[in-house]
Amino acid sequence: DQLIFEKLTDKLARVFKVNTDEQRLDSVHIRSNMRKLGRISLFSQSIHKFLVNLKRHHRDLFDELETALIERYWSKKALAAFSLVKPSASAKSLERVSSDLFDLVQLFKDAPSVCGMHSYKLMQRVLNEQCQLSVDEKGSRVTVKETRQIASGSMQNPSDPDATYSGHKGQGYQAQIMETFTRTEDPKKKAQELNLITHVAVETACKHDVHALEPAIEDTKARGISPKTLVADTLYGTDHNDQAAQQQ
Repeated sequence: DQLIFEKLTDKLARVFKVNTDEQRLDSVHIRSNMRKLGRISLFSQSIHKFLVNLKRHHRDLFDELETALIERYWSKKALAAFSLVKPSASAKSLERVSSDLFDLVQLFKDAPSVCGMHSYKLMQRVLNEQCQLSVDEKGSRVTVKETRQIASGSMQNPSDPDATYSGHKGQGYQAQIMETFTRTEDPKKKAQELNLITHVAVETACKHDVHALEPAIEDTKARGISPKTLVADTLYGTDHNDQAAQQQ
């Protein structure tokens, strides 16, 4: 996709003699086609996904699991029950699901064929991002982190593990987009001037705009369509970026 975009854009810029001297850069939020999950549902969905794959690929290991554990996470009805938990019971439910996830991770940690499964790695990721592990005389214990301790780059839904969180715009992704523009009050000239999107970079939603400026300039410069003047909002305007832009 990136290669096709660049080849077509560069060709259009040459054929139509597009003026790339003035460009603007901004980000747009992209919402992922996924449900917004609470923390309890995040744990339970991750466990369910793992159990489905375990049964499909390692039926003998699946059959050795406790019946009560399977019944808690296997059916859609059981999963739906987690979304109906009352606020007063949420802490206890969160403790239960985090403990079950920890037990499953520990149970199969020495089984290479299971550890290599994508769904097992998702459980490990949820455990690392959402929980704190400690060891005492009673053995390993797992406690759930406070909400404020969870990083914005943490997994939002096992159905789309690459999606992250932006405090301003929510869950999903973002795209950095740079385009040419015509600075004129003459509507005829504006209509005649072809403007192009010159640069697109898809990122995680938690990535800050400050990191997008240099790659955008370097990309368009390498392709011969870089701007002389670049307009962007203040999130892009650190001292470092100002100096880097001047050097370019």
